[in-house]
Amino acid sequence: MSQASQTILNWCVLISAAALLGHLVHRISGFPRILGYTVAGLAAGWFTQFMGWNDLPWPLQGGTVLMLELAVGTSLLLAASQVSLRWLLRQPWLLLQSLAESVAALGLTTAVLLALDMGWAVALGVGVVSMAASPAVLLRIAHDLHARGAVTDRSLLLATMSTTLSLLAAMVLMQVFAPDAQGDLQFLAAQLLPLGWSLALSLLWAALLAAALWPVLRWRSSRSDSAALYLLAALTATCILAAHLGGSAALAFVGAGLLLRNLSPRPLLWPVAFQSANTMLNLLMFVLVATMVSQVTLSFALISIVASVILARAMAKFCMILLLGHGTAIGWRRQWPVACAQLPLSGVALWMVSALCLNWMDIQESSAQQLAAIALPLIVVCELLGVLLASTALWRCGDAHRGIGRAALQRGEKRHDA
Repeated sequence: MSQASQTILNWCVLISAAALLGHLVHRISGFPRILGYTVAGLAAGWFTQFMGWNDLPWPLQGGTVLMLELAVGTSLLLAASQVSLRWLLRQPWLLLQSLAESVAALGLTTAVLLALDMGWAVALGVGVVSMAASPAVLLRIAHDLHARGAVTDRSLLLATMSTTLSLLAAMVLMQVFAPDAQGDLQFLAAQLLPLGWSLALSLLWAALLAAALWPVLRWRSSRSDSAALYLLAALTATCILAAHLGGSAALAFVGAGLLLRNLSPRPLLWPVAFQSANTMLNLLMFVLVATMVSQVTLSFALISIVASVILARAMAKFCMILLLGHGTAIGWRRQWPVACAQLPLSGVALWMVSALCLNWMDIQESSAQQLAAIALPLIVVCELLGVLLASTALWRCGDAHRGIGRAALQRGEKRHDA
């Protein structure tokens, strides 16, 4: 059997095992399927390292990056298409809350890493990743738990906003700064013009994508399978154009979602097949995120650094969301579930780390390696803890009304997966 055939077979077995394990986790415990996907990815990463296989080079390149961008893009497009800019601009406390929790996560995680003798390049790189949350994780949690309500909507909104700020910060970090031999950052004033060009191209891709999707999403036949294929083809074309001509595909997806939502008050008619494709792409993404941890050699020192970063990020987001919850229209008692929902990280964070490492590999390889060693475990641990905390918070606040596993059946409650 050829190497390519063996790789395809390995991934087919892995995806099948992840899907089965995710279903079992959801069926037995009531928690989202993401937990099963992540555990399967972790086990596969350990097994491939033990067997000496190396199917996925780091940083991610080629078709793997395209698949990751497409999975991230479908979730960002769906999340951003639920944001009303007119309503958001009338909520100054909400805008302040989102900005404060993102900046606080950036500042506190950067300060912690600097105190642990990390260079500015690694500290700021991890800080930029820590700003983000994961709209993809929240969409899957809401789907699996049948969660609906003010807390669910607010959690997805804040996650989308913080992810957008993180993507912008990552673009600035990649374009305008470069690590030096000591691991610090050099400001490149000559790169300000290319940065503006990249932002302009991102807006152009967003406008073109919105123009391509707009008529299809308004047709009566937009729920057909062929419409879903058209949407996926348009998203893939956007990824390829951004990769070859410049700009950020992820920012383009966010911009396209915002344009589609705010051009008309009429609701969008997303094809069922497109949402199913988003589910399958997310399964691949969650498995990929967990598998990449095998690239890191764990040690006690690294575990302590990652734990410090996780604690700093959680403290920053919790404190800012709770302190600035006044005036956000959902009350103090519902702020802590929203804060719990900002902890997960996933595909967007992996994409940013891979892009930063690829950009820095030829300039300062040691900084790129240190960034990956800290960020990859950070993403997986935050994904696992975030899913557990966010799911429990949605159950506790009443947005998700399903029972959990065997205990719920014994109490005579309706099953979570009914």
